[in-house]
Amino acid sequence: MKFFLVAALLCFSMCTSAQIQWALKAGGQINDASYKRDGAKIATGSVAGFNAAVLARIYFDDKVAFVTGIQYSAKGFTVKTLPGDTQRTYRLNYVEIPILLQIDLSAKRGEGLYCKLGPTIGIGLHGKETHTGMNGMEVRNKAKLSLTGNYFGLFDASLNAALGYSFTQKFFAEAMYAYGVGNINNDQAGPNIKNRVLSLSVGYFLR
Repeated sequence: MKFFLVAALLCFSMCTSAQIQWALKAGGQINDASYKRDGAKIATGSVAGFNAAVLARIYFDDKVAFVTGIQYSAKGFTVKTLPGDTQRTYRLNYVEIPILLQIDLSAKRGEGLYCKLGPTIGIGLHGKETHTGMNGMEVRNKAKLSLTGNYFGLFDASLNAALGYSFTQKFFAEAMYAYGVGNINNDQAGPNIKNRVLSLSVGYFLR
């Protein structure tokens, strides 16, 4: 985790001394999770979410660029933790810092097909858990994100791969898959939970 924080600080320091292209990006995403208890995988379901970001892109080679920024991501999943238990839906919201390398695959720089690879670190903002109670009514509870205690963890980390297309020097669209690599559950005796996110976004470069 410290590595990601140091890398993010280095990334922002680079942005202050290079020509930056700023962009706005937003889109929808399908969220799920890897959920394992005592090594056994428990089936989960997906929930819809969305993302919105301010991105900075810096080319340091003709076809290779560094991409970072600040992103809001609404994640989550559904799960039945025990046989016969009611299904529970978790919605967890994060602010994230991507640390990505973009490689242009087309002949013209900044246009056409490209790919992105790299990690993202996220900090939890808030969460919500819903399920159907014994009386058939929906029950809503706060899903706490914390550094300590048997709650969801405050941090999340993922490895990301994206394929996108720049229609012009301004407009672009991309599909990205985020593979969570950190357990977001603080309870050492509890399940191991890792986020999975598939997103589709559109964006616009301001300059």
